[in-house]
Amino acid sequence: MEIKPRFIQRNCIEGNEIDPRQANAILKYKPDIIVFEMPQGKNGPNTIFNIYPCNKKPIEKFNHIIKDLEISAKKYPYAASDILVWRNIKKMWNQGINTQIYNVDAPKAMRSRCFKFKKPYPSIRKDWLFWIYLYSREVVITKNIRALLENYHIKKDPTILIFLQSIHWNNVKFLLANPSKEEIWKHYFGNFKNIKPTKEIENQIKDRNKILNYYWKKVQIFY
Repeated sequence: MEIKPRFIQRNCIEGNEIDPRQANAILKYKPDIIVFEMPQGKNGPNTIFNIYPCNKKPIEKFNHIIKDLEISAKKYPYAASDILVWRNIKKMWNQGINTQIYNVDAPKAMRSRCFKFKKPYPSIRKDWLFWIYLYSREVVITKNIRALLENYHIKKDPTILIFLQSIHWNNVKFLLANPSKEEIWKHYFGNFKNIKPTKEIENQIKDRNKILNYYWKKVQIFY
């Protein structure tokens, strides 16, 4: 069955207060799927919650997530936004809406070991290496979203809430449209005349971040 999903994206401000937009979107749209900007698990983007029907969800796992978020919120107030999100997910299950949960981000090791830029945002966008990082990460996100869409067979027109930040979602939407490798290069790197889609770029990346070069070589399609 070829599905025609309805994508709805919401940001969350990672600041010093609660941002309820994602939590409110759950109550408004009653999604079939929620895509989190969280690192994929050992077995891919799927989560344990998707295995069970609404009345048999592993509540101990749910409670563990809430407890961890409550601890995080003491240091990072925006983490309380996710507490609202998860409580509203539980409301969906209680209503018999079997909202599926997926974590589609690249592995934590990649994000933590590659993202070592000292420039503040948004000036970091002027650094070509930042776009190498974005591309390498977002290829993985795109692959995971494609996988979940291919394996979803419940509804033909699922409503999917995308909880990726817009900087990622805009690029992932582009990649999901199956652009050519020339179009991808222009999209990500067209503003940087000092790098070319040849193997030489690996030396340029390696000079600045050897770990990022490792991941780049795994996902690049340009040469």
